[in-house]
Amino acid sequence: MKKYFLACGYVWLLLSSCYTPRYVYSPAAHNVPLLTKKGDSRLAFNYSSNLAFIQKSSKANNSYGFDLQGAFAIGKHFALQSGYYSRQEKNEGNFSTNLDSSVIRYKRNLFEFGVGYYRLLDSASHFTFQVFSGAGIGKFSFTDNGKNQGGVFYNRFHEADITKVYLQPALVFLPGPQISLSVSSRFSLINFHNINTDYTDSELRNYELDSLGHSDVIFWEPSFINSFGFKKIPGLRMEYQLGMSLLMSRKFVDGRSFNFSAGLVLDLQKMLKREQ
Repeated sequence: MKKYFLACGYVWLLLSSCYTPRYVYSPAAHNVPLLTKKGDSRLAFNYSSNLAFIQKSSKANNSYGFDLQGAFAIGKHFALQSGYYSRQEKNEGNFSTNLDSSVIRYKRNLFEFGVGYYRLLDSASHFTFQVFSGAGIGKFSFTDNGKNQGGVFYNRFHEADITKVYLQPALVFLPGPQISLSVSSRFSLINFHNINTDYTDSELRNYELDSLGHSDVIFWEPSFINSFGFKKIPGLRMEYQLGMSLLMSRKFVDGRSFNFSAGLVLDLQKMLKREQ
């Protein structure tokens, strides 16, 4: 009997170690504009990645793409924002066995639009609080190519239309005219609909995909953002972000948990004033 339980434990461990996630979500860069007055703007292009190249594992598990974002202060305390998010991703299973020897490739695209409120918290304009809320629409899809337990090659696909609703409060610290530090906390509610797939029912259950069309999925996404300006080039800044994505829903799904972004940010109003 003891040998039986040991054998069962070994099989369970083997299966767990060879499980290949099917990621239903990957976080975007945060759109946190530096707003202190009417007319302030943000046009940002960020390259985004999960930094898989610094991992020691030989298995492919990468995510890369870009985030294009804009924002504009339409009044003393109110602003608009928009963004486009694109990702190309890949992760692999374990080809040394037939338990899960898949190669999964993803494509994600999402458009967002939001409105927000911002307010200076001190007379020196060092601290600003802002909160944006909005919605987005897009499509997430992936293909799954591998071998089943009988060693037979197979192909699968899964695609869904996405509706996203988000709430994003942030605190921005401006210690000087050329540097900013921000802490942002985004809550994203994702609805998957118009799902199309050729996975079997048992495969959908095994890969935690069977409940996607039944209930919304919620993620909490904290992020740290740092940007640097140039005294001789007003309106141009360099920015990087470190972000996490944590599942808050009771029903488990696989989602990517990390995003690093780096890129350029333009304030067109300041750049145009410099040219005049």
